[in-house]
Amino acid sequence: MLVLLVVIYRDMRPDVMAGGGTSENIAVQPLRIPDPDLHLNRLAEIQKMDYTGNHRNIFSATPPPPPPSKTEMAKKAAAAAAAAAAAQAGPPLPPPLQVPLTFYGMAIDPKTGQKLAFFTNGDHVYIASQGQTLLGHLRLLQIGRNTVEFEDTGSGQMATLTMTPLLTK
Repeated sequence: MLVLLVVIYRDMRPDVMAGGGTSENIAVQPLRIPDPDLHLNRLAEIQKMDYTGNHRNIFSATPPPPPPSKTEMAKKAAAAAAAAAAAQAGPPLPPPLQVPLTFYGMAIDPKTGQKLAFFTNGDHVYIASQGQTLLGHLRLLQIGRNTVEFEDTGSGQMATLTMTPLLTK
């Protein structure tokens, strides 16, 4: 019984190590780190990386969503390609300039030789020469035989009107 108590006492002592020595006898060896400096350039590279995993919440016990099917992946790829093509094409073009006038004739002033164009907008009739502005924003650039060219002074867009014969009753 006495031998059993001695064995239990030796096994329970906290200061006895497995090798028979105490913890004070063990020498501590530092780790060999070749370069302990902080590499900020590597840290910046890692911060710029995007996570491409399955985006599963590691704090949730629910299983991750199933991977997308081949048709869904093909649709996403097509949408991405269309978006990339649209981005390369630049911003969408503005709608063409709409001129609310009807060009119905032209004449040449016999005294000055200046061309005059005749327009109508509902019940209003306009007579203008090259360089004049109509409706506050449409500059008449050129008067041809069957066409006239306008420029919107606000946006710089151009429009061409073709002569339309007026129907009389």
